[in-house]
Amino acid sequence: AAAWRYARRTGRTLAIDWRGSCYLDQPFTNAFPVFFEPVQEIAGVPVICDDRINQLAFPGPFFPQWWNKPPIECVYRPDEQIFRERDELDKLFQSEEDTDANTVVCDACLMWRCDSDAERQIFRSVKPRSEVQTRIDAIYREHFEGRSIIGVHVRHGNG
Repeated sequence: AAAWRYARRTGRTLAIDWRGSCYLDQPFTNAFPVFFEPVQEIAGVPVICDDRINQLAFPGPFFPQWWNKPPIECVYRPDEQIFRERDELDKLFQSEEDTDANTVVCDACLMWRCDSDAERQIFRSVKPRSEVQTRIDAIYREHFEGRSIIGVHVRHGNG
């Protein structure tokens, strides 16, 4: 949602690149269109979120600066770097300014750094694929319907 809000404010296109997902066996398949209906735009922001991602060559320079390194140097990103990028992105997104970089890489968790209106725009626009929604509905009916529920999302990875 923070990246969408930034794209809207700066007139950029939002590219959702979910390749390398632990939820798929194919590392070059963008997981987003596997789980969600196609989206061309979200509240006026153009969106690329399908396998066209594999044909795109994002133009440099990049922000945060770390992404301007040769690809071989970007294979391993230590936790400290991820946290540094998160802080750099947060500062840029909150500044109401833009960067001269052609591509802004938002590959850090920015939870709680966005207003709820932006989150609502995303949730209104992004819908699970029908087969995924059917499975969600079946699990709900089987395990949760008629019961009080507390959901907990346990994060893993990123340190």
